[in-house]
Amino acid sequence: MLPTFHFPEGIHSFFSYEKKDSTVLSANEYAIVEKYGAKRMTDFCTGRYCLRQCTEKLGFTGDILIGERGKPLLPNHIAASISHSKTLCGAIAANTDSFVALGFDIETAGRVHKDMWHLLFTKNETEMLMAMDTEQQQLHTTIFFSMKEAFYKMQYPITGTYLDFPEVEIQMDNDQFYVKLLRNVDPQFTEGSLTKGSMAVHKEQVITWCTMPA
Repeated sequence: MLPTFHFPEGIHSFFSYEKKDSTVLSANEYAIVEKYGAKRMTDFCTGRYCLRQCTEKLGFTGDILIGERGKPLLPNHIAASISHSKTLCGAIAANTDSFVALGFDIETAGRVHKDMWHLLFTKNETEMLMAMDTEQQQLHTTIFFSMKEAFYKMQYPITGTYLDFPEVEIQMDNDQFYVKLLRNVDPQFTEGSLTKGSMAVHKEQVITWCTMPA
């Protein structure tokens, strides 16, 4: 059964547990990836399949080629994001007159081990995690990691800036998550600014997203 989540109005989403092959690609898309290894090819094909289900609802059915840092090349009026774990792939897309940028990520719960914390989390985040039991740690380390990834994907098309994991910090207010930026990036993303993050869990898959409304 595919997951269904309540994304903001105007955002189209599609998920697949089924792996796709090159038959879902256009000739131009296949020409780019024909020398990929098996896993990379499968990930690309499944991602393009999911994204196409979204962009078709926005009136775009053309080739989805590859831009800078692997970003899918789409018409300027479409914002989109793709992600996949070992088992689940998904994509979201929206018109840019509603959302300037979208960031979306999928991770398997429990994949962030304690020996990775010092590379990924700030002092405040580590203190929050240490106060949790083992089960909650496994879930929240995945949420924190995934939400940072979603934020990076959202801001990069706007700023062109690479952010390291400790340069943003996840904050929690009851059940709501926020991404706090710990450095100045540009006038739209300044030190101390907060971006709302959303999350859901489906069959041990943690799905997170950040959006920048128009």
